[in-house]
Amino acid sequence: MEKRRNVILYIGTSIDGYIANDDGTLEWLESTEVEGDSGYNSLLERIDTVVMGKGTYDIIRGFDIAYPYKDYKNYVFSKSVSGSDEYASFINEDVQTFIKDIKQRPGKDIWLIGGGNLAREFFKENLIDEFQLAIAPIILGKGISLYNGDDITQKYRLTKAEKLGQLAMLHYIKN
Repeated sequence: MEKRRNVILYIGTSIDGYIANDDGTLEWLESTEVEGDSGYNSLLERIDTVVMGKGTYDIIRGFDIAYPYKDYKNYVFSKSVSGSDEYASFINEDVQTFIKDIKQRPGKDIWLIGGGNLAREFFKENLIDEFQLAIAPIILGKGISLYNGDDITQKYRLTKAEKLGQLAMLHYIKN
């Protein structure tokens, strides 16, 4: 029997649940002392598909480096862009329909990179099978929130907790 594809949200957050500053920058996370790669390389071995919102895609493309996910199938949810570019296919459809379809195709797991708005759509539709949360030792008080007070209740089971330098890495799997 073929392994079921899981949607994994692997993301860094502040203690108070922010995933980025208001402008999408992450210097507070990038400056956090970390041991090892925080499970990043293990994640990349498990996946063959990345999913993200257009804002996240634009931020990644704006980095002064080669596009880091060119070896994966890239889907970018966007209300303003359609078609594809050299790295990604742009998606403007219901997240539940899209994910149900993609999970039926053969392949490895799917990484939901972000951002906050897209992650909340996945929360609302109960589409996240696994969380890998890297919690940095900082309270931001404002920024782009991972959680937005939506009326969602979903239960997960803690499978692993690690201290990686100053990061707390928590792994949860859907019940």
